[in-house]
Amino acid sequence: MNIVIEAGVTAGIAEDGALTLLSPQGAPHFYAPEASAMWIALRQHGGNVRAAAAVLGSAWNADVSAVGRLLRKQVTDWQRAGLVKASPTPVHAS
Repeated sequence: MNIVIEAGVTAGIAEDGALTLLSPQGAPHFYAPEASAMWIALRQHGGNVRAAAAVLGSAWNADVSAVGRLLRKQVTDWQRAGLVKASPTPVHAS
C-alpha cells in the first residue's frame, strides 16, 4: 500500500512530539507522538506503508507486522479525514 498526501494538507509537530495536520479546509486533526513518527516515516519512504512499518519496527524494537497493522489503521484514519489517499506507486520523498 502506498499513500500520498492530499493537496493543501499541512503538518506541524509540537515540542512534545504531537502531530497536528490541517486539512485543505483548515480543520485541525491532532495526534499522539507515535503518529508523528509514522507521518515522518511515510514521508521519508515516499508513502510506502510497508517500508515505513519496517523502519519503525526496527526503531521501536517491535514486531514489524504489528507496527504495520497500527500504521495501516492510522492511514485509514487519515484517509477518512481526507488528509491522504491511496496511490498505486510510491512517490519520491521530498
